[in-house]
Amino acid sequence: MKHSVNAADVVSTELSWGVAKWLITSADHNSAMSLGEVIVLPGQSHEWHNHEDSDEVVYVISGRGSFTVGEGNRIPIGPGDALHIPVGVFHDSHNTGWAPLHLLVMYSPGGPEGGTPENAHAIHAADEGLVMRTSVDEHA
Repeated sequence: MKHSVNAADVVSTELSWGVAKWLITSADHNSAMSLGEVIVLPGQSHEWHNHEDSDEVVYVISGRGSFTVGEGNRIPIGPGDALHIPVGVFHDSHNTGWAPLHLLVMYSPGGPEGGTPENAHAIHAADEGLVMRTSVDEHA
């Protein structure tokens, strides 16, 4: 079993609002938890949802935004902030800044990262280039 993973060696899941790379998964590493890098693009949000069987912890690497955790509980976030989302609590994220919102996301127990999201545009192989877009409308 491989004990270390580099993001360059992991597939990327392109979403309507950003991209996710799941580095440690319960399926691939027989782990009780999972870890991924998530990028929410400027001006984008990720959908209101919950995880019925897992706690989620989010750590902000860079960027600015907010999380709504439970009804009406919007929390501003920035670099160095950590956020706990208990099992079953609905939540979403919003990038309110001009730069990508770069997050580390952990689930315990792992599992929510396992399915391909219904709104995924593409799954990119580790050795395939990924062109990040922004929320700016490009007319070229």
